[in-house]
Amino acid sequence: MIQFLKGRLNSLKFRLMALISLMLLLVVGFPVTFFVYQLDKNYEEFSINLIETASQVVYQFIYDGMMNNDSSEIQENLELLSVDPSIELIRIYRPNGLVLYSSEREEIRQDVQNLSNNTLFLSGDSGVVESFIKLDNLYSHHHPIYIAEECVPCHTQTGDLIAILDVHAGFTTSDQIYTTSKNVAIFGGLIIIVILWILLNLLYQSQVESRLKVIMQGFDKLAGGNFGHKINMPGKHELAILAGKFNEMIDNLKRARQKEDSFIQEKLQRADRLVTLGEVAAVIAHEVNNPAGIILTRAEYLKELIAEQDPENACLTDLDMIIQQTEKIADTTRSILHYSRKLPHSFSPTNLNEVIRHSVKILEPRIKKSKIDVKLNIPEKSAIIWGNSNQLEQVFCNLINNSLDFVKPGEGKITITIEEILLKDQIKSYHLIHQDNGPGIPPEFRDKVFSPFFTTKDSDRGTGLGLFIVKNIISNHKGSISLEPQNSSGARFVMELEAYHEKP
Repeated sequence: MIQFLKGRLNSLKFRLMALISLMLLLVVGFPVTFFVYQLDKNYEEFSINLIETASQVVYQFIYDGMMNNDSSEIQENLELLSVDPSIELIRIYRPNGLVLYSSEREEIRQDVQNLSNNTLFLSGDSGVVESFIKLDNLYSHHHPIYIAEECVPCHTQTGDLIAILDVHAGFTTSDQIYTTSKNVAIFGGLIIIVILWILLNLLYQSQVESRLKVIMQGFDKLAGGNFGHKINMPGKHELAILAGKFNEMIDNLKRARQKEDSFIQEKLQRADRLVTLGEVAAVIAHEVNNPAGIILTRAEYLKELIAEQDPENACLTDLDMIIQQTEKIADTTRSILHYSRKLPHSFSPTNLNEVIRHSVKILEPRIKKSKIDVKLNIPEKSAIIWGNSNQLEQVFCNLINNSLDFVKPGEGKITITIEEILLKDQIKSYHLIHQDNGPGIPPEFRDKVFSPFFTTKDSDRGTGLGLFIVKNIISNHKGSISLEPQNSSGARFVMELEAYHEKP
């Protein structure tokens, strides 16, 4: 579940939808919020203006009564004004809280602080200022009344606070309009955000996600080995261009695979011919070995017979030459038979010295024909590893053959060295170094020399399997082989094989 959530959070769709949501909140939410703020501010100013106007109307209505000091006229006017649906309550009280006049007669002569609908009690000196208070849907305007010049006949201290006019009004219709407008703005903004989000999500799914799924399915089929699958995506948009590039890649891969299959088939056919040729050579060697043995036996018998009768006979020299050449034929055929025979791949203590000497002996006819100098720097003491002598002979025969293909006849040199790696006075492993003075391997090919079917030889000379087989054999012996860079000409292969120690 956690992995699924992580996958969803890291998906392109989630990131895009999150970005779209943020953009919608900014593009739609910010203007709606600003509109609601302005609506609140304007309605508050509108309400204050309305209640202030209502207070002015009330004051004008009671002004004559106040000038004439007619209490009944003031009370009647207050009750008359309270008939207006928007006026909830009008009262006039002293700075000490005593109610003088009220649209609700039961409040008269009571302390305003003890009244349930008291929203503000103004008391104090002449520094009191008017105030506007909103409580639920009611607005309250507290207007201080000061002694004016026209009040001098009755009052002597001009400018003193004489009373507070308290007007309570509720603007039901305008409040409903305001509330409705505010709710419409908020819910309208939310609906617009939701609708745009859904539309953009559907647009992404239909225009982007569905096409991405088609492209991903194409890659899945390609990974499954289907090189005939093509993506059909019309249009000139980016995803259509990507699908076109995918189809081009499919065509290129198909052509490359066909070329590779043809190349591999050709190399396998050549390798098969070489195997057949090796088997034929082994049969020929076996057939030649038997007559060679008979010739050698007859020649030695004739030599002994003639030597007994005539030790000074000139034919003895010719017989020695026949015996010597016949022994070379027998030795060569025995090497071919030894190298070509199938041996079990069992491992046993193996002497690297003998393996290397025998590999050189197998290729001795070619070495002599090319007049190549092969030098062996191997220790007198046996270099024993746990391995298979037949496989290791194949390693050195392949390396020597490769060198013989590239070094110049009469000038070529091949050096095979065994170095002991010591650890606490005990041989830990052996470094086997095969080096020649040929043209070497170009730097651009160094990473490919151990790849199957890769060769720098002419197509009629190499199969590209020699070094690949060499590396596999060394790996089977739990060793390593590398091509070291050379400052001078030539190729230098370094192998490392673990030394064998008998368990006590």
